[in-house]
Amino acid sequence: MSRPAYLSMDGTVVPYEDATVHVLSTAFKYGITVYEGLRAYWQPEDGELYVFRVAEHFRRLARSAAIARVPVLPAVDVEREILDLIRANESKEDLHIRVLFFVAADDGYPWSSEPTGRAVAAMPMGRFPGTDPGSDGVHVAISHWQRLRDASSPPRAKVAANYFNSRLAYVRAREDGYDDAVLLDGEGRVTEGPGYNIFLVRDGQIVTPPVTAGILEGVTRDSVIRLLADVHGTAVVERPVDKTELYIADEAFFCGSAKEIVPILSVDRTTLGEGQPGPVTRLVRETYGDVVRGRSPRYASWLTPVYASDRLETSV
Repeated sequence: MSRPAYLSMDGTVVPYEDATVHVLSTAFKYGITVYEGLRAYWQPEDGELYVFRVAEHFRRLARSAAIARVPVLPAVDVEREILDLIRANESKEDLHIRVLFFVAADDGYPWSSEPTGRAVAAMPMGRFPGTDPGSDGVHVAISHWQRLRDASSPPRAKVAANYFNSRLAYVRAREDGYDDAVLLDGEGRVTEGPGYNIFLVRDGQIVTPPVTAGILEGVTRDSVIRLLADVHGTAVVERPVDKTELYIADEAFFCGSAKEIVPILSVDRTTLGEGQPGPVTRLVRETYGDVVRGRSPRYASWLTPVYASDRLETSV
């Protein structure tokens, strides 16, 4: 991932090197940061960069902030900062955008909520391993680390501190020779990967764990469910998923804003289907790719064009 020239700090576009937070900040000491990760896609045929589902990401940010007791700005103000930052960097490539609100006080306590700082980063980002259209996919392990519980550190909130749980699972899987991991809850049921939701296909039925299964309520997850229903007339069943269902699934895939759609080829070295992306996974990846790049007019409302206003001003 390359570095852009500028980031945004507290509403001001600053050089990348100047976007700093004190090492004794409450955010650094206690992980009190709520954030969103979203994508923007460059479409050369349109000469446009599209930010995907801004409103839905900000809605989740506000809900995370309510749970974490961290004040955030109205969505319209943050959206303006994102667009201003992208234009300042003159970005014309795929991006991963981070919006962070954090408790900035360097004399704060775990219960502190103010003063808050905010930062926006729009980083050039291509495909993750396993996400290229020609890529096979990933081999995953079922982690021995349990997923966080709503009664302890609610996974529904997208907060920095929660990602230590994901890191433990991911690092152990990599050390054991796998590409990625799947976390279970305390009852041994499937939750999600370390930062992305999971779908599986069994006997023609598409299944995903429900929002009450200790998952982050993913925007990409919602997109996949809606696209399968609207475009392909296929309903997704949201229900508890047992661990052993992964071993006998015909196919499975991860989905998330950063990783997009990632085929899962095996679980604990048990091959799924033919050991390659299945037909549903390929269909979802193709449909999702068309939508995020503005090739599906039906979903134009999901896209926020970055440079459209510039072209409008030039033509007036």
